[in-house]
Amino acid sequence: MKGSTYVPREILGQGEMLAWIAGMGAVTPEAFAEREDVSAKIASGRLDDAVQRGLLKRESVLVGHASLYTVSAKGRSLARRYAQAGEYVYPNGLRTPVVSIKEVRHMIACAGVRAALERRYPGHRVIGEIELARDEREGGRRLASVEIAGAGRRRSHFPDIVIWPPGTLDDPDTPSPSRSASAPPALPVAVEVELTSKAKEELVENLRAWARCRTIEAVLYFAETRKIEEKLLDVIEELKVEEEIVVNPLSEILKPQPGFPLIDE
Repeated sequence: MKGSTYVPREILGQGEMLAWIAGMGAVTPEAFAEREDVSAKIASGRLDDAVQRGLLKRESVLVGHASLYTVSAKGRSLARRYAQAGEYVYPNGLRTPVVSIKEVRHMIACAGVRAALERRYPGHRVIGEIELARDEREGGRRLASVEIAGAGRRRSHFPDIVIWPPGTLDDPDTPSPSRSASAPPALPVAVEVELTSKAKEELVENLRAWARCRTIEAVLYFAETRKIEEKLLDVIEELKVEEEIVVNPLSEILKPQPGFPLIDE
């Protein structure tokens, strides 16, 4: 076609991969393997190849855990340049993720959980905290975050992951013509990845706020250990919010990987 420029399929594939990783913030080989339905070894090879090309940065922060990969400036430029030709969307307006020792285990777990949820719920829009923060900032309203009151102060809290049903107002790429124009929009599900055992007072504040939140359908917790799961379930029962909040073991969604043996304790 006159005026058109041929772009190799390999470049378009790289651009689409980089756009996905940019939306995730940071990914592990295991999370990328989940998305691509390949082995972690193959996924790691593809990610490391992108590192060699200067498209990704590799962060090995915690011994005994998977490395995290983030998109470099060169990678962001490539992904943006070929988004139209590759028919994918580049997630603009996101803050740059910071990989730190304090947050690395949580970032690793969230990457794996989100990738697994994307495979489990095809057609849904599954986003992370940084994308939700951008959407709420641009929209000027709460979409799936919550205000938590406690100890004489109020604070905003963003869930780790949000699952938007197909055809919702905040998922314009998947319209649902069968839904009545007068029907209320379907609400998203908030997902929390819980790796630490919080004090009961904090759990009561958090769970009460989630139960009262009117912008979400429900909250799904994935607890790393049985102790964390039982503490959550005790507070849920005490507050009588079993219909609004569900708890599952992290092993139900996340495959065992370095640093996450997922043995009940």
